[in-house]
Amino acid sequence: MTLTVHEANYKSHMEWDNKDNQAYSTIFLRVNPSVAAVTASAATANAIWLALHAAFGQTSPSAIFTKFKSVISQKISMGSPTIDMMMMNEKFQCLTAAQVVIPEIMQAMILLNAMPKEYDGVTQTTLQMMEQNKLTFNYI
Repeated sequence: MTLTVHEANYKSHMEWDNKDNQAYSTIFLRVNPSVAAVTASAATANAIWLALHAAFGQTSPSAIFTKFKSVISQKISMGSPTIDMMMMNEKFQCLTAAQVVIPEIMQAMILLNAMPKEYDGVTQTTLQMMEQNKLTFNYI
């Protein structure tokens, strides 16, 4: 049995509509009831997603400041410096995602400042031997 172009388009649209309804329901059921008002006028999964993004997709200045304060006050421990450095790097990435870009050299200096006192010699040697344009978080 061959379908006409109209029947094929109808079938394709019905499949899309079914998948859209499933996606819409999945998103809607996971949204807190207090947030549901934001999505009340959305008719498709894409519309509900765009409404949520418009309402909650921006990072507030308060959240940005909290992340910034956290990164500049973080200290690297002697016991697990790699984990602490990864956490610091993640915070820098979160700030970058929020369109707060801290220059590479500043990230490196914040990292060096967070090092334990036992690493002061390494920090000084690194700063004396390194060219400014090569001093980055990832290099350290």
